[in-house]
Amino acid sequence: MNDSTRKSIRRLSIATLILGGLTLAYVYWEMIAQLWVDSYIYPLNWNPDIKAWQIFILVARFIGVTALFILCSIFLYRTNRGLPEGDIFPKANISLIRWTALVAALLAFVHSNYDAVVKGESALMLDSGVFLIPLVVLLFAGLYKMAYLAAKDSHLAI
Repeated sequence: MNDSTRKSIRRLSIATLILGGLTLAYVYWEMIAQLWVDSYIYPLNWNPDIKAWQIFILVARFIGVTALFILCSIFLYRTNRGLPEGDIFPKANISLIRWTALVAALLAFVHSNYDAVVKGESALMLDSGVFLIPLVVLLFAGLYKMAYLAAKDSHLAI
């Protein structure tokens, strides 16, 4: 792998981390504002009948977004760590992508129910993204595994 490709991957990784960090900060700010700022555009309306459900969705959103950012950071770290040796597809990233599918399923479920929770409505919603997004992420995990095996095979052939 040439040096310009390594630099491009590192720059893209840094840009991804910056955008992910900004998105994480925005989600945190939005949740804090909804909980504690009364003049926020969409303040959280607590409903005593579904308060446990509301807390579950809020906590799941906080943990899910944080976990997704951490998993992406680990993925990029492992990828950049292997670049000097020419290992662009570390094997450990395969299981990391599969865990990301689980987190993506949780976040898709939370996203489909978040607006109702903020409004204080008692509704459980499932949309197609709850099933489709994790399947797409698992598809990418399979493609990544195939790329890892192809790269490993090409190193053995040399």
